[in-house]
Amino acid sequence: MKRHKISVILVVIAVMAAVIFFGTSSREQTASASTTKHKYYTSITIEADDSLWSIAERYAAPESGSYNSFIEEVKQINDLKGDSINYGEALVIPQYK
Repeated sequence: MKRHKISVILVVIAVMAAVIFFGTSSREQTASASTTKHKYYTSITIEADDSLWSIAERYAAPESGSYNSFIEEVKQINDLKGDSINYGEALVIPQYK
C-alpha cells in the first residue's frame, strides 16, 4: 500500500513537471513568434558622400544579416551592376518592422 502511494505521488510529480516544462516552452514560442519582424521595402534618397557601405551601416537591421548581405540585397533590388550610386537618386532598401 505504501509503495502504491509513493508511485502515485511520483507520477503526479512527473505529470506536473511535464506540464510546467511544456507550458513554459509553448509560452516562449508564442513570445518569440510575436516578436517576429516583417520585411518591407522603402525608398531613400542618396545623399552626398553616401556609399552602399554607409547606407548599410545606417539602415541594416540584425535580420538583414551582415552588411555585405544587406548590400547584396540592395544591389539586387535596384538592379545595380557595381557599387556605384549617385547623389540625389532613389534607392530601395529592405527594412523590418
